Amino acid sequence: MPSTTVPRPQYTVRWHAGKPAFFENDQPVMLPSYCTCGAAFEAYTDNIRLFARHGCRYFWLHLVGGYNGEWGTTPFWTAPGQIHESPAPMTGNYWSPKAKPDGYWSVDRQVETILAAAPDARFFIRLHDCPPESWAQQFPDEVMTDYLGQRRQHGSLASTRYHDDLRRFIAAFTRYCESRPWADRIVAYVIYPIGEGGTPLAMEGFLFDCSPVMRAAYRQFLREKYQTDAALQAAWNNPAATFDTVEVPRDDEYRRRAAGGVLFWPEARQVQPERDYFELQAQLFRRSLRVMFGAFREAAGPQRLCGIDAFKANMIGWMCHPIFGGDKWKTYYGDNLLATGSTGIAELLDWPEISIVATPHDYRCRWVWFGYDPEGIGDSVQLHGKIMMIEEDARSYANDERGLFGSIEPGEEEAILWRNLAAALSKGQQTYPMDVCVGYFQNETIQQILARRRAVEAEFLNIPRADVPSVVMLVDERAAADTDFSCEYNDLAVIRQRIHGLNHCGVPTRTFLWDDIERENFPRCHRLFLLPHCYRADERNLRRLRERLFRDGNVIVFGPGSGITDGRTVSPEFAAAMMGLDFELYDYEYPRFVTFDNWTHPLTAGADAHEVMGDSHRYGPVLVPFDRRAPECKGGRQPRVALAADDRPFIRLGTLALDNGKRRPGLVVKEFGRGAAGNGLPGPRGPGDYAVVFTTAVPLPAWLLRNLARFSGTHVYDDEDDVVYADTSMVAIHAVRPGPRTIALPGEFAVRDVLRGRRVARAARRIRFNVTAPVTRWFALAPCAVPSGGVQR
Repeated sequence: MPSTTVPRPQYTVRWHAGKPAFFENDQPVMLPSYCTCGAAFEAYTDNIRLFARHGCRYFWLHLVGGYNGEWGTTPFWTAPGQIHESPAPMTGNYWSPKAKPDGYWSVDRQVETILAAAPDARFFIRLHDCPPESWAQQFPDEVMTDYLGQRRQHGSLASTRYHDDLRRFIAAFTRYCESRPWADRIVAYVIYPIGEGGTPLAMEGFLFDCSPVMRAAYRQFLREKYQTDAALQAAWNNPAATFDTVEVPRDDEYRRRAAGGVLFWPEARQVQPERDYFELQAQLFRRSLRVMFGAFREAAGPQRLCGIDAFKANMIGWMCHPIFGGDKWKTYYGDNLLATGSTGIAELLDWPEISIVATPHDYRCRWVWFGYDPEGIGDSVQLHGKIMMIEEDARSYANDERGLFGSIEPGEEEAILWRNLAAALSKGQQTYPMDVCVGYFQNETIQQILARRRAVEAEFLNIPRADVPSVVMLVDERAAADTDFSCEYNDLAVIRQRIHGLNHCGVPTRTFLWDDIERENFPRCHRLFLLPHCYRADERNLRRLRERLFRDGNVIVFGPGSGITDGRTVSPEFAAAMMGLDFELYDYEYPRFVTFDNWTHPLTAGADAHEVMGDSHRYGPVLVPFDRRAPECKGGRQPRVALAADDRPFIRLGTLALDNGKRRPGLVVKEFGRGAAGNGLPGPRGPGDYAVVFTTAVPLPAWLLRNLARFSGTHVYDDEDDVVYADTSMVAIHAVRPGPRTIALPGEFAVRDVLRGRRVARAARRIRFNVTAPVTRWFALAPCAVPSGGVQR
């Protein structure tokens, strides 16, 4: 076996060529890795050898469980309080799907297998946060418990006992790795919590941990916040509430308390106990992160890189279990980020302890036609100078999970795998193949593509990149506190908007945290912004809109609940003041379908007569633009009306049907100052020059986003609903529908075909090619030496 020792390199993460990058001994490097969690499977060694034979040199070690027949129990944490500095001997009762007689795959055994295949290998190390099953059995009052009394195996966020053992476990395992002869080969440690960034309870759609240990923490939190029973009773509008008797809210309690009168955007008085609980969760989640990262630092020292699978704001609205399994649906599926306390993510991403965020890619959109997005908020991770590593656990025809999660089928290999890499590099992120078990990539065609990808990654490492004008969605994970805490609206407004609208609009897209808009390094090139969560018309949001967005010819698309509350009460007055539009508010839930009926405005250009956007999901109150010049309607449910100080009318683009067949404006636009940069009015734009678009329904279709992009002055690359990835150095098109394509470039460039390895044009403004089968075409762009107005054919 090759020597396990090498001179110790120092790995850091820094900015390089417009993106966060790994540095090894002060030199920027790409670390294209392979991860498998299938060390217990027979094919593990074959897969390691296959990747090594094709040039892979960075591998992941995985702390395998299975001690005492328990899937998550490792030989470093075998029972309550039993944390081992060296792994305990594995018993004959070792759990494994396909364990051979020689049993357990320790990290040392994995290292031996990898180094035999790749003597110069380096390692990432991953582990989870599962306590032994016996821990949960011994401390039933300290594990997560739903309101039905059903316990989970995982320790409560409120459990100090659990976190003490977790800290000792992580520190012991890390010290062990640092003591091994192969320690100098370690690049980073990454923890993968069993809930993948949310608590196991929250990922099932439950909002509240009703365990006794959480009840005690909740009562203590309320004492510290309110000081007296009288203050608590006033805040909760409940004269019976006392610190000694309050219970953790139940998932169904606030609806029963309000006799079913809690709408999606409720009055604060209806849900104050629940809001207090979520405020506590944010504190406990931070404490949990501090414990885990502190344990790493305690054992590995300040120079080691650490990461986590978390911060999944790309997935706001994620109904995890039913989407995975087709069961466990709920009438109101809980918001898992809020329930976990994973809010205020922008602040967490600035923690120096965190160097890497590693998450899978969205499993709802993996096959051809779709885009490639991490579950984590990758654009914000990159913006904060951290490495976004996208876990590419793409099933394929090569193993027995074929047909699951949009598996790669024969003939699709290049289209999918090159799409994935182009998506990551265009956004300053990284991607790596990963097997949940083994065998997804156990195919010669796939391996040859992955080997070529490593060469392309190395090529683009030193090429400077920056964002180009894109469609930007700004998400606010904290805004869920101003709702009834359910997921369904955000499934439409965030997830389906991203999957079906943004990724097919022919323009590059970005999804950032709303808090990022105030960062100094936020790209100022962007002109089109979607705001699905700007519910609260408070001074913070008004200042951000005024200083950062209401300027420069920007187009701001406000979602259905924008400005509906000040954080305490719900009123159309706040929306009217925030957006400069007249509004009326209907205090009920209603499904949202918008038809288009203005055929003269640029935003509806090309719309078919039968175009409809929206969904049958009901939510409310219903905030609708009010036309003060329309005939008065006295029938049906009566709204509350608020008039804006600016009495200029909006332009109505579409219609929403409400109770009793009322026809109300469903999509409107209003310009301020010199208006949108692409409205045809010549001249520069500055502060106070912008356009507001308000929609009563989501998601917006791709064609409308394309028109919005042009209206904002944002360049459109593609009109065929293809997936587009671009930055200042490249453009890539992922296309499925057969036919000719013309890709419009935002200027004149020297063009090189990245995948075919040849020059396309010395100077071109358009690229033309034909699509006959699913394909990803990738072109490097550089300033052209001699402009000629050329077109590549």
